[in-house]
Amino acid sequence: MRGVTRRFGQMVALEKVDLEIAAGEFIALVGPSGCGKTTLLRMVADLATPSAGEILVGGASPRQARQARQLGLVSQRPAVLPWKSALADVTFTKQIARRPGYPSAGLLQDFGLAGHEYKRPGELSGGMLQRVNIASAISHDPDVLLMDEPFSALDEMRREEIGDWLGEELRKRPKTVLFVTHHIDEAVVLADRLVVFSRSPGRVLDIVEIGSPRPRTQSFRSDPRFVRAAAHVRGLLSGATSKRHAEG
Repeated sequence: MRGVTRRFGQMVALEKVDLEIAAGEFIALVGPSGCGKTTLLRMVADLATPSAGEILVGGASPRQARQARQLGLVSQRPAVLPWKSALADVTFTKQIARRPGYPSAGLLQDFGLAGHEYKRPGELSGGMLQRVNIASAISHDPDVLLMDEPFSALDEMRREEIGDWLGEELRKRPKTVLFVTHHIDEAVVLADRLVVFSRSPGRVLDIVEIGSPRPRTQSFRSDPRFVRAAAHVRGLLSGATSKRHAEG
C-alpha cells in the first residue's frame, strides 16, 4: 500500500496509508470506529478503489488477485446461502474457486460444528453461522485471507478457541492475513504486527511488532510482551479518543 487515500465526497476516510506486508505475515488493523480499517480491507479485496495511491497484492492489482482466486474474505455478517447446508456452502466456495483446499467436513469439525453439517442457516445460531462463514472463506486455501471482525458474533470462550485454532492452522498452511478487529487482546495474541490508526481521517499512528513467534495460545496473555504491547496500543487509542472528545 503506497499513499493510499480514500474519500467519500468531501469526507476523507483514509489518508496516505503506507504499509508493506510480507508473504505469510499476520497483520491486525486496530483503531477507533470510523477510522477506515474496513475501507482499507475492502480496497485490498477489490470491493472499493483508492481515491489516490496504489495497492498491490503480490505485484498484481487487487482485481487480478481476486480473479486468480488468491483472496479469501470473511465479512462481519455471515455471507452464507440460505438454501444450502453448512457442508454444501463450504464446498460451494471450493467449486467456484476450482481449488481443492481443505476437506469440507473436517474443516467444519475443527470449527466445532460436528453434527451440524447438514443444517441450513435458519437452523443455526448467529455464532454457528459466522463459523460457517469463516470456513467457507478459507475452504479453497487462499493465499491471502482478509478478515473483517470475524469473531464478533462469537462468545468469548468460543472466540478464544477459534483464535487458537486459526493460529495453529496458519502454522500448518501459512497465509498472508489482514485482520480487522476492535479487540486489542485478540490482535496481540494472533498477529505479528498491529497497525494502529488514528480517528477519522484514518492515518497510521504506529506499527507495533509483537516479537514472539506464532502460533500463540491464550496463555500468552500473561507474557510481558503481551502486557507491554496491549498497554501501548490502548494508550495510543485512548489518546486518539480523548482528542476527539476534546474537539467535540
